[in-house]
Amino acid sequence: MAFRIGACEQSAWENSRSFDGPGYRKLERGARGAGATPLSFLDKAVELRPGIITPVLEHDGLEVLAFMLHVEHDVIRELSVCLNEAEHRRAEGLRLERDRRRFVVSRGQLRQVLASRLGIAPSEIELEYGRLGKPHLSRRMPVRDLRFSVSRSGEVAVIALSIRQEVGVDIEAILPVPEADEIAAFCLSTSEYESYAALDPEDRLEGFLQRWTRLEAVSKALGCGLGQPMSWDEKDWAVRSFVPQPGYVGSVVVRK
Repeated sequence: MAFRIGACEQSAWENSRSFDGPGYRKLERGARGAGATPLSFLDKAVELRPGIITPVLEHDGLEVLAFMLHVEHDVIRELSVCLNEAEHRRAEGLRLERDRRRFVVSRGQLRQVLASRLGIAPSEIELEYGRLGKPHLSRRMPVRDLRFSVSRSGEVAVIALSIRQEVGVDIEAILPVPEADEIAAFCLSTSEYESYAALDPEDRLEGFLQRWTRLEAVSKALGCGLGQPMSWDEKDWAVRSFVPQPGYVGSVVVRK
């Protein structure tokens, strides 16, 4: 997680039900619905297990799936087979083994999920990229109205899927952010900052991360980075918070 205040200054504020294949040892239904944000992010978290994809939010054509990035070597090898040449080059270009593993697992699982929805092999998934790198399904794919967004933090990743409507998702590990107050003052809207500043000190960290993930999710849905000028109206977006794993917070946005 990298917070760049300078970038924030420039902005005005980012049905298949079964899976199989490598990494899909089992699909478990999450016990959580898409209700209101819980008072504590840790109250209703789903405990993820390696090799298991877990739905953590479902509502009206929107689904968020969570999984761990720390998996067994045989799963990594199987998921690696799904990647194309460009993705292999990207993985090899990462300096740390940890980062290579996380990229291979997250991209391989994305291909598995998309393939299960389109009824094709994961290696046949074709992705195209927007001007700033936002991935989307190629126009040659059999289903064109399936939108997706991916986020990862630490050893957890999520995939958000939406039918027809643009979607953006972001998660963050709940870790200290010493400059949170300063970032919030630069990045948040007036009303958002006032609600953040009104929180008790013990609630500030989670409150900041909730607002930050929402900001990142909108940025991803629009296909631009937080350092890019953007124009959006809250009335045009449905925003939902969720807990992908104890110790993490997440937000997903879908255009209404």
